[in-house]
Amino acid sequence: MKYNTIKNLLGVLGVLLFAQFWLGMVINLFLSVPASAPLSFFGYSGGLEVLTHISNGILILIISIILLFYIIRFTGSNFTLLSVIGTVFIVAAIVSGFTFILQGMNDGFSMAMAMAFISIYTVYFLEFYLVGRAEVENIK
Repeated sequence: MKYNTIKNLLGVLGVLLFAQFWLGMVINLFLSVPASAPLSFFGYSGGLEVLTHISNGILILIISIILLFYIIRFTGSNFTLLSVIGTVFIVAAIVSGFTFILQGMNDGFSMAMAMAFISIYTVYFLEFYLVGRAEVENIK
């Protein structure tokens, strides 16, 4: 039961991360966020995409924290370290994202978001794989 919940949370994170990547690429490649009012989402073309990207990022953070607490409470295993690393990378991506928008779409922060994303995806994919193996070993 506990492994199914962990795998379900990781699956939801995977889907949300894919959507986050897609939205981030659309914003980075096709939108121009005005430096004068980047958080005035209804004041420029593409503002709703930016707002959706930010909201999805916050949702990803919330689910990663729920996953972390669930893993700490019910497994007490090495999965805790992976969840902590994933959550830290999510926070780094969010900080890089806000800095990216507030600094006028600076390419360095775009790269930081991309690297954080690939790190997050890798960590959670590894965790998903290891949870599956632990579930199989637990059944034996």
